[in-house]
Amino acid sequence: MSRGPRDSRSWYLDADPMDQVDAALVDFVQEHAGRSVLDLGCGVGGYSRALAERGLEVKALDVVPEYVERARSIGVAAELYDGERVPMADGSVDTVILLEVVEHLDDPARLLREARRVARRNVLVTTPNCTQDFGDVPVEFSHMLDVDHRQFFTESSLRALLDEVFGSSVVEQVAPIDRHLAGQVLPPPLRQLHRWLDSAGLVRPRFFFRLRGRAPAGS
Repeated sequence: MSRGPRDSRSWYLDADPMDQVDAALVDFVQEHAGRSVLDLGCGVGGYSRALAERGLEVKALDVVPEYVERARSIGVAAELYDGERVPMADGSVDTVILLEVVEHLDDPARLLREARRVARRNVLVTTPNCTQDFGDVPVEFSHMLDVDHRQFFTESSLRALLDEVFGSSVVEQVAPIDRHLAGQVLPPPLRQLHRWLDSAGLVRPRFFFRLRGRAPAGS
């Protein structure tokens, strides 16, 4: 697929839904979610399907009609909604997930309040990490190039947003860029050494691609 600036409201139509799935995010949801999940902003449905394959009961909503149809084509129970009020009753599911969604919203707090209303247990959020200034790093951070991003969250600003809506939250920087680059650019002997030092805790990542947060949905 072409690289460079992209509009996520249409870009994923040319993508294989399952190729867009990051297994680490699926693990994150499976670890913290209840049995029933609403994938709010499901896109083309890859995460919904991956979670269903792990035994979760998944419902999905998105604002892009073409994405909803694509998600349905891979067996996801996806529905179109207007991006305002979630068409579900209070406490309808255990967990609401917003994977790479809040950065696209003019008013993310409004949708998070809807997520809190619908969830019985908790709300899980992931978003690109803008905590660090990467400077002149010769790497293309593709997800940072989405032209429809409205928010650029740091660890502290995401925590502040979630605390405002939910009262408390846990926010972490994850997906070490250092580790990924070492696996890409180091020659095999040094790559193996770096992997060993990393696993032993003797080298510490400094840059992280993603933020993930979780917050309780109780009143």
